[in-house]
This record gives sequence, structure tokens and C-alpha cells, in this order.
Amino acid sequence: MKKLIVYFSLLIFIIFTLIYYIIDAKNKNDNFIEIKDHIEKLIIVNKDFDLYLKHKYSYDNFDIIENRISKFNYEFKQLTIHLNNIMLNNKIEELNILINKKIKLINKIKSNRAILNNSFRIIQIIKKKSNLERYNDLYFMILSIDKYIDFNKDERLKFIEKELINIKNDYEKYFLIHAKNIIIYNDSIIKTENKLEIFNIDNILNDIEFEYMILAKDSIKKASYSIVFLFLLLFVVIILYILDEKKLLKSYKELYKFRTTVQNSDNIVMITDINKKITYVNQSFCKTTNYTFDEVIGKTPEILKSGYHKKEFYDNINKTIYSGKQWSGEFKNISKDGKISYERSVITPSFDDNDEIIEFISIKQDITKEKLIQEELIQNEKLIIQQSKMAAMGEMLENIAHQWRQPLSTISTISSGMIVKKDMGIVIGSDKEIEYLNKIINTTKFLSKTIDDFRNFFRKDKVKKVFNIKETFTNSLNIVNSKFKSLGINIIENIEDIRVESYETEIMQVFINILNNAKDALVQNEIKNKFIFIDILQDNDNTIILIKDNASGIKIKPIEKIFEPYFTTKHKSQGTGIGLYMSSEIINKHLNGILRVSNEEFIYDDIKYIGACFKIIIPIIKKENNVK
Repeated sequence: MKKLIVYFSLLIFIIFTLIYYIIDAKNKNDNFIEIKDHIEKLIIVNKDFDLYLKHKYSYDNFDIIENRISKFNYEFKQLTIHLNNIMLNNKIEELNILINKKIKLINKIKSNRAILNNSFRIIQIIKKKSNLERYNDLYFMILSIDKYIDFNKDERLKFIEKELINIKNDYEKYFLIHAKNIIIYNDSIIKTENKLEIFNIDNILNDIEFEYMILAKDSIKKASYSIVFLFLLLFVVIILYILDEKKLLKSYKELYKFRTTVQNSDNIVMITDINKKITYVNQSFCKTTNYTFDEVIGKTPEILKSGYHKKEFYDNINKTIYSGKQWSGEFKNISKDGKISYERSVITPSFDDNDEIIEFISIKQDITKEKLIQEELIQNEKLIIQQSKMAAMGEMLENIAHQWRQPLSTISTISSGMIVKKDMGIVIGSDKEIEYLNKIINTTKFLSKTIDDFRNFFRKDKVKKVFNIKETFTNSLNIVNSKFKSLGINIIENIEDIRVESYETEIMQVFINILNNAKDALVQNEIKNKFIFIDILQDNDNTIILIKDNASGIKIKPIEKIFEPYFTTKHKSQGTGIGLYMSSEIINKHLNGILRVSNEEFIYDDIKYIGACFKIIIPIIKKENNVK
């Protein structure tokens, strides 16, 4: 126990010492960054001062210079706060003296410049109001005083004093007075500027930055060495502690804890040796398979085979795990009492110190409930699809009867007429006879085409192919068109030639379902002028299909409810409620598209209508295949 306390105390000491050195090194680094930032700002402001001095005769925004002076003082104050190292105190003091002197001289130049600005303004006003030609030379010299190199100040001042004695009027008096002021204060600015040239603030700032950088690096370097040493010390302490403790007992406890966790896990755990003999199973395995622990130990997992998987399936598993790789997949197994179960499994090889496989650990999850629910959903979907097909077949049979009534009547009439004429001895000319026979042939061709249309609709193939969507819609319309015509329904088409790669029969089924739905709505609502509008167009990589009617819209809220299975607004004798559901399933799941519905107002032939609009979005054919 005493050793443990010693180890623990030493560990705490090392950790806190490490934290201290790390924080200290970080603070020094952060402080150096702050110092560097303030020095850079001071250098920038100092350059602004030099720029101001360079353009002192054209610069008159004294507020900016005042702001720069305030910023200069602030940045210097911040710099002194961060520079708390006694080794740099002399540099800081020297910098402080130079800064104060420079600011004082800058303020003096600024004041002189303000007086000059006022005098410049006054002599220009006087010159405008009074010609003063005799002082033109003095006036132009004053205006460009900063450009005169060989300028003799004393001579100009004597000239002005002499002129002031013999002054003629107030304009000349004030002109000469302010000219004198400009000469005097300009001379003062030049003298002040000459004093500024001796300052080397930038050099001192750079020296401070460089010296502090060396100090900071040295401090951080020492801290780094200390941290490395402490880490090594910490490592040694940990190693000593690990070696000093009862490692074997601790390992046994951890192993027992792990074994208990595995034994009580909800997941199925099975361990086999290199020969696939079962060496361990947990309680979940026994609960799922109804085998006891003793019944399976020494046996192989083949006792769970259901016969569902083929030999290739197990060969693939063996090839994977014996190559040292992990295998994952699903099993359909059989329990001791003959019940089928489904398992999602991961089989992982375990290796010894020589990287040789010694056993296989299989962790499984019982997914029987999920699979049964999935199978039930598939069966229900198949049932709905079958019901949809049966409903569609009834609709088709009615359409066939409608389509064939007129052609059969035509064949019957022609044939009966020919027989009657034969019985009555009436001679039918060969031309007339050929005409009658051609009518019969053409009519039978029409009947044959309708058979092809219906057969294509009920075709069971599920192969994607490239087809023209316009032709597909025309074929769909041919199936129901005769009935639509008998009900006085007008089809208004606006269809582009677009080729798509998809399942044609399924799209035909959607077309017919939506068209029949629109037909029923128009009849049920007793619409006088019945219209169905078809728009098919291309939008980027998608085909947009709009099927719209003028049957006053869908009153159901929410409107999307019409896509639910077995939902219908019609009488039981008129609909099953699965047509639109199947259309939604086909578009959204089979064709990776979108099917939406909304009520829309629109105008056709200057008449306002309202009706349901079904919008279908499906991908078009890829560009490399899009050849018309």
C-alpha cells in the first residue's frame, strides 16, 4: 500500500510539473506573438509619421495624425506590458525617450503646419481680391516654398520688413504679414524635421524583437528539455509500477470480466479452433439454437446447416477466413428443434505470436424477426401487384371489347352482305369483291395490332431498354382510346421525342393507371367538356411528364393520401384503390423517379378550368446512348 501511495504521489507531481511547463512554454510563445504584433504596428505607425513628414506641405488631415499618435502611445504601452523582462529595460527606456521626443516634434510640426495652412489660405484670398502685381514674385515663391533650394530666408524677411514700412493699403499689409509667417514657420518645420532624422526607432524596435525572440526561444527550449525529461521519468514510473504489481491476477480479473460480458451479451458468440471444432458458445447461442453448451462443444458449425446455402457459399467463407481475412455475411440456419433462424455474422481469425491462425471468433446477430417482416412485406407487395394486374386485366378486357366491337361489326356486315348477294344471285364485280376483302384484311390487321398492344402491356420481362417515350404513350393511349372516344374525352398532346432507358411496360402501366383515374373523375363529376392534357418534355437530365385533367381537382386532404394502398374515392364496383399506389411504387422505387400530384388552375381556349395534375420525373438515357 505504501508503494502505491509513493507511486501515486510521484505520478501526480510529474503530471502537474508537466502541465506547468507546457502552459509556461505556451504563454511564452503567445507572449512573443503579441510582442511581435505590437512591434509591427509601431513600425507601421512610425512609417506613417515618416510618410506624413515627406508630404507635410500637402497633408492637412491633422485628425489622422492625432489618431496615429494615440495609436503609437497605445501600442507602446501594450508592448511594455508584455515586455516584463529586466534584461530589456534599457532598450525600453531608450525607446520610450525617443518616442516621446518624436511625438513632441511631430506635434510641433503639426502646429506649424496648421499656421502655414491658415497663412497660405489668407494670402490666396488677398491675391484674388487685390491684384498686387508688384508682389507676384514673392507670391509664387511662397506658394512653392517647399521647392526652393537656394532660398535666402533673411533677404526675403528684410524685403518684407522694408515693404511693411511703406505700406499702401491693408491688402498689402496682411499679404506681407502672412508671407512673413510662412517663411518663419517653414524654417521652423525644416529645423524640426532635421532633428527627427537622428531617430532610429525602427532599429530599436527590431533589436527588441530579436533579443526577446532569443530569450523566448531559450526559455521554450529549456521547457522542452524539461518536458522530455519529465515524460521519460513518467514512463519509468509507470513501467516500475506495472512490473511491481501483480500482473497475473489483474489479467485474470480482466479475462473474467470479459468472459462474463461475452457470456451475457445479446449477440451470439461462437469460437472454433483451427479445425472448426466448437470450443466456446455463449448463452445467446444456446437460446437461439436450443442446443446446450455440452451438446455443441467439439462439434462443427455444420450442425446448424439448413440446406439453404450452396457449397460455393461455404467455400467462399473458408477461403476468406483461412487466408487471414475477416468475413461478414448472413446465414439461414436451423435450430435443434427444426426452426429456421437468420443471423448476420462476422467471422474473424485469431493469431498467435507467430502470426499463425489458432482459432476463429464468430459474432452473430439474430435477425430472424427482421427477415420475417421483410418476407411478409415482399409477399404483401406481390399480392398488391397481382391485384393491380387483375384489376388492370379487367380494365383491359373491357377495353378489348370496346376496341373490337366496331371492327367485328364491320367484318360481320361485309361478310353477311356478300353471302346475301350470292344467295340472291347478284353478281359482285371482282373490283368490289377485292374492295370488300381488303376491308376485312385491314380490319383484322387492326384487331391484330390491338392484341399486340395488350400483349405488350402484360409482358413480364423486367429488362431495361432504350425506347421513345412518345411512342410508349401512344401505345398506352391506343389501349384505352376507344373507350375515351365513346365518353367524349379529348386528349390534348404536347409531347417531345425523348429517348429514355427504363422499363417500358411499367411506364405503360403508370400511363394507363393515371389516364383511367382521370377518365373516372371526369365521368363521376359529370364534366361537360372533358379534357386530358399530356405534356412530355426534357429538363436537363430528366424527362418531365405532366398529365392534367379538368375534373375539378382532388378534394382529399392531404392530397398525397391517394397514393396509399386500397384508398379510393370510387364505388367498390369501380375501383380497388391500388392503381395509383402501384404507380407511385413503380415510379419511386423501380424507376428511381418522382411522382407528385397537385390541383391546378389553368386556361384552355379562353376558358378557366381546375383539375388534378400528375407530375412524373424520370431520368433520361445517358448522353452516350441518346441517339435518335
